[in-house]
Order: sequence, then C-alpha cells, then structure tokens
Amino acid sequence: MNQVDLHGQTVHEAWKTFSEHVADCYFNNIKSTTIITGHGQIGEELIAWVHANRHCQHASKGRNTGAYTVAIKKNKKKASAVKVNTSVDLSPLLRKWNNH
Repeated sequence: MNQVDLHGQTVHEAWKTFSEHVADCYFNNIKSTTIITGHGQIGEELIAWVHANRHCQHASKGRNTGAYTVAIKKNKKKASAVKVNTSVDLSPLLRKWNNH
C-alpha cells in the first residue's frame, strides 16, 4: 500500500514531505495514496494542501480519522510514450572502411 506518515513532523516539514510524496506518486503513475496525519494541526491543513497541489484531484477521510486518501491526477506524459531514435546510419562508416 502506498502511504506516508507525517506524525512527529512540524507543519512545514509535513507539507514538504507531502508535496514530495505526491509528486513521486504522480510521476510513478500511482493513482491514490494514504496520508497519515494524526489528529493535530497537520490534519487540519491537509485539505488545503491537496487543493493547492497541482498533482492532486481530491482527498477524503480514510477509515481512520487521522488518515486521508488522496487521489492523484493522471500523468499524461508517460515515459513509454516518448520515442527515442535508436537507429544509426552506419553507411558512411562502412563506405569509409571499404575504401581503405
């Protein structure tokens, strides 16, 4: 299960951890993640973080009241969609080699 636990972090540290985790999920095409916040200030801030993050769709409370499930947007720039030209034209090299 994909999750991150923000217990014991300051609000600023938790925001940074959350942002990095969500970006990792987005770039690895993970559709949802669980964010464990506990019952303190971080839990109160999380919904605002989700709305402000460009990789998040929405958040909902999990089974545990100190956790949220965050839906991640689909990464439209898939690595597999990038075409790399792996063919090499060796004819000039072969002509040079054959002429010697």
